[in-house]
Amino acid sequence: MLHLKLKRKLPYRPTERMNVVSYPIRDIVMEAKREEAKGKQMIYLNIGDPPLYGFRPFGAIAERVKRALDENCQGYAPSEGDEQLRAAVAQIEKCSPDDVFIVAGLTEGIDFFFHAFIGFGEKVLLPNPAYPLYLSKAKQFEGDTVFYRHDGDGQIDVANLAKKIEGAKAMVIINPNNPLGAVYSEKNLSDVVHLCAEYDVPIFYDGSYDQLVFEGKPVDFRKIARRKVPFIYGSSLSKCFNYPGARLGWVAFHGDKWEEVKNAFFLLCNQRLSVNWEYQKAASAAITDPSYPAYLADIKGKLLERRNAFIRITRKMPLTYPVPNGAFYAFIKIESKKWKKDLEFVRAALHQGVVFVPGSGFGRQEDGVYFRTTFLPEPDVIEAAFSRIGKIL
Repeated sequence: MLHLKLKRKLPYRPTERMNVVSYPIRDIVMEAKREEAKGKQMIYLNIGDPPLYGFRPFGAIAERVKRALDENCQGYAPSEGDEQLRAAVAQIEKCSPDDVFIVAGLTEGIDFFFHAFIGFGEKVLLPNPAYPLYLSKAKQFEGDTVFYRHDGDGQIDVANLAKKIEGAKAMVIINPNNPLGAVYSEKNLSDVVHLCAEYDVPIFYDGSYDQLVFEGKPVDFRKIARRKVPFIYGSSLSKCFNYPGARLGWVAFHGDKWEEVKNAFFLLCNQRLSVNWEYQKAASAAITDPSYPAYLADIKGKLLERRNAFIRITRKMPLTYPVPNGAFYAFIKIESKKWKKDLEFVRAALHQGVVFVPGSGFGRQEDGVYFRTTFLPEPDVIEAAFSRIGKIL
């Protein structure tokens, strides 16, 4: 259902809705820039932007964009996405191209999902911690946000989920998880799918980092969930192809619950006109290019080296976190009793020239003070950053 009606009595002030819009990962940068203006050299560990740290996008993308500029791609693309790209995604997803929508980064797909599916007061299950966009969208569309927990190894706490799942309209899964860097096991996901099937709760599966798993083979959620529970699988060029600036993503619908939601997606795609056609052509080439596995192996090798350096550097500090086995983040608890509020710690780190994101930006953390960091930079940069904050721990 497409929720377009006003839910408040007139007069309606647009600023009321904007009060719930936030993005802590970038909001903290405004404060960092003030420190930078004073002449301080800042180390930015707040955002997962691979090219910022020397990771080159998959080469086939730029080559195909150049070709597309010379082809007949100057007009509007089809609203729901380029036919060739939708067919390529459908082949991976093992669904019909009619079940695939191309979006301006998975960010837009998340926005469309909440717009089309979550109504006033309807319960949506989010992980704690959760990527901030989900928190903001749930508030913006006035859903009832309920959080499920993780255990000490970063796995979904299924017993905790079972206490909260009844009456949920949808569940969001991010795997590998941002901000934890945790990778859910096949058994963990199977248990979650079984529970969602029992309570008839569909899943929005955020697979933005699904190929960035350091140890073991990535689990294919589609095989686990197909024909058991309706789900939407979303991904993009941003992380696994190291091209966040392309703003190109896709969502694929699986199962029989989605006809009305797909119609709403189509309308939302129509009103935004289209996604950049050149990058759609590039995405189609990239996700079918035979050289991608070698590129991915190289990227994972570099990330593993930096992850290991991060662990070595932080091991002797009063910091605890589940060991990240995917993506490129760690969600860190400060074990020092010096800090009572995460924003105070993050601001103190800013004065040391290091930019983190406060843990509360990913949901309320009731058992301590947390912050999120990326370990994308080279080891010497990570070492310099944590040497600085060692002075305030």
